[in-house]
Amino acid sequence: MLRSLYTAASGMNHELNRQDAIANNLANINTAGYKKDEMIGASFHAELYYAIERKSIQPIGFAPLGVETDEVFTYLTTGNILMTENPLDVAIIGAGYFVVDNGVNQALTRNGHFTINAEGYLTTDNGELVLGENGPIRLEGPVEIGPDGTIRANNQVVDRLLVVMPPDETLLVKEGHTRFLYDGEWTRLENAVLQQGALESSNVNAIEEMTKMIAVTRAYESNQKVIAVTDGIMNKIANEIGRL
Repeated sequence: MLRSLYTAASGMNHELNRQDAIANNLANINTAGYKKDEMIGASFHAELYYAIERKSIQPIGFAPLGVETDEVFTYLTTGNILMTENPLDVAIIGAGYFVVDNGVNQALTRNGHFTINAEGYLTTDNGELVLGENGPIRLEGPVEIGPDGTIRANNQVVDRLLVVMPPDETLLVKEGHTRFLYDGEWTRLENAVLQQGALESSNVNAIEEMTKMIAVTRAYESNQKVIAVTDGIMNKIANEIGRL
């Protein structure tokens, strides 16, 4: 009886984790460059049961011990390109990541919604410096960004946006909503294609996430019913069968 309680409880915990991921995806549906997350579950080690017949022991199957959240999987598929007409908005067409620096470490991002801080440097909404091939980018006057990432201010070339690609995207570690850390060296993309006045939208599909939310709710309720039934059985065992 206790096994069914633990198994159902572990299932409820996993569904709560899935619900948190879905809610976060929906909350960032309008966040430029956001990549949706999915909670991946894995079963606990199963226990092998044996049937003892005379003097031989024969395995009769496995009994699952519940489920746990194994990892958070991030879908890195690209989102749609939305035109904003803001000269400081830049979208990467195809593969690649911008490089940003918060003073502690450098990270990769697909969020090209940039601004200019009080010192005149190109930054993200969070104040991180956007890096060019020569380091932080300082701008004055009207800004023009070419398809190859070349930045011109006052009709003079200032720098070129640094667009890179890690050797293995599956090793990216998501930090925050649109920031990715990578433990290793990345490669600069010489042929990266950029579009000024545009942003890459999140890759969250609202209908898909709502469907997942319904499935999560039903799975959670099913585990609740298992616990309720098990509790009823244990109550009968303790209070009724014991009287016989």
